[in-house]
Amino acid sequence: MALSRSRNLAAVVLIVALALGLGSSAVLAPEANALVSISTLTVVDGAVLISHDGADFTSAREGDVLGAGDTIRTGTGAAAEITYFEGSSVRLEADTEIVVERLRTEADGGTVIGMMQTLGRTWHVVTKLISGSSRYEVRTPSSTASVRGTIFAVDVRFDADGPSATVTTSEGVVLHTAADPTVAEATQVRVTAGQASTKSASKPAEPVRAATPATLRDAPARPATMPRPAKSPKPASDRADLRSTAQAADPVLVAAQPKDRAKSSKQEPRRDR
Repeated sequence: MALSRSRNLAAVVLIVALALGLGSSAVLAPEANALVSISTLTVVDGAVLISHDGADFTSAREGDVLGAGDTIRTGTGAAAEITYFEGSSVRLEADTEIVVERLRTEADGGTVIGMMQTLGRTWHVVTKLISGSSRYEVRTPSSTASVRGTIFAVDVRFDADGPSATVTTSEGVVLHTAADPTVAEATQVRVTAGQASTKSASKPAEPVRAATPATLRDAPARPATMPRPAKSPKPASDRADLRSTAQAADPVLVAAQPKDRAKSSKQEPRRDR
C-alpha cells in the first residue's frame, strides 16, 4: 500500500510538472491543482497560532504549509507573514486573524486567492495579475477589497456601531465594496495610491480620503524578486504530506530567490621592477 501511495503521489507531481511546463493549468486534476496552490507561513514573530481546517489552534512555525480553510491568529506584539503560491504575500500585524478561503488556479492559468479578515490589520503585496480570471480578494465583516497588482492595507475594527474596515492603498488601485444601509445596492469606490476608504456595516458610505502619512510609512516594499516558500518538516497525515510536496508555481494577494553569486576579483598584473 505504501508503494502504491508513493507511485500515485509521484504521478501527481509529474502531472504538475508537465502542466507548468506547458504553461497551462487546464489539464490539472483536483489533486494536482491542490499541489500547485500550496502556500507557506514564511515569517513567525512572537505568539502566532494556526488552525488547519477548523481544528484546534496550535503554535505556528516558519515553514508551515497553508491551504484553504486554515486560520492564522497573531497575539499581542506578534506578527506573521504568508507567502501565497503565486508570489503575493500578506503581513499580519499584532492581534489580527485571517481565514484563508480560496487558493486555486483556473483553466486559463489564472489564480484565485481569497481570505476573510475578522480582526486587526494586514498589509498585502499583490503580484501583477495577467489573466482575466485572476482574483485577489479580502473580505471583512463589513466590506470586500478586490485588487489586481497592488500594495494595500486592511484594518478591521469593532466599536459600539459594529464592525468597520479601512482600506489604505500604497500602490495601485483597490476596489472597496460594501452594502450601504441607506440604499438598496452595494456601493463601490476606487481607492488609489495615497488614499484610504472606510466602510461600516451600520453607517452610510464615507467618501475616499487622503491616507495618513503614518499608515503609509508602514507599507512594505515590493521585493525585486519573490522568495521561495520555506520547506516544512514532512508531516504525518496524507493531506499534509500532499501539501508539503508542492513547490511554487504560477505568477495576485513563492518564486525562487536569486542564488548568491560568487564574487570574483581581478588581480592586477604583476609589474617587473
